[in-house]
Amino acid sequence: GSRVARVLKSLGMEVSATRRGCSGRGEADPDGVKVFGGGRAQLHSLLPAADVLIICLPATAETVGLVGEAELSLLPRQAVLVNVGRAQVVDEKALYNALSSNKLCAAGIDVWYNYPPDYDAASCTQPSGYNFAALKNVVMSPHRGGGVGTEDCERLRVQTIGEMLTIAAEDGLSHMPNRWVLERGY
Repeated sequence: GSRVARVLKSLGMEVSATRRGCSGRGEADPDGVKVFGGGRAQLHSLLPAADVLIICLPATAETVGLVGEAELSLLPRQAVLVNVGRAQVVDEKALYNALSSNKLCAAGIDVWYNYPPDYDAASCTQPSGYNFAALKNVVMSPHRGGGVGTEDCERLRVQTIGEMLTIAAEDGLSHMPNRWVLERGY
């Protein structure tokens, strides 16, 4: 969370954060982030002014279900939720309902409610019990951060390169997002 806050501050954003075990009342930390004490009441007071809610929390007894229907309803309609922590911090059904009814503008999600037990089960394991992929206001990505084994990383690299080569061979690069760069020779 701290790293995300520093990056956002460097982009000129006003950043407020809650921190467990902190008694802060909005005093700026050394990075200029307004830090408030943790707790549901403090979270509720900050949500109505949030344009973006970024969740970087682990799944603990304190955080599972922390953002549910009540919290999502406090966000402005134009707000964007980004969850890069753990899926269970946000209530799955409440998030889907808020997004599908446009009570929440959009979401970026790279953490999921269901993970495949192994690589071979990946193609048949749905990330959620709800069809987030069908929503036009959701960006989904796999959570491929630290702790990924070398074998998995290599398999992912080979798969990605293979898919790129297949697209290039079948379609002459017309669907490659950086095609213009290749055509200009760099």
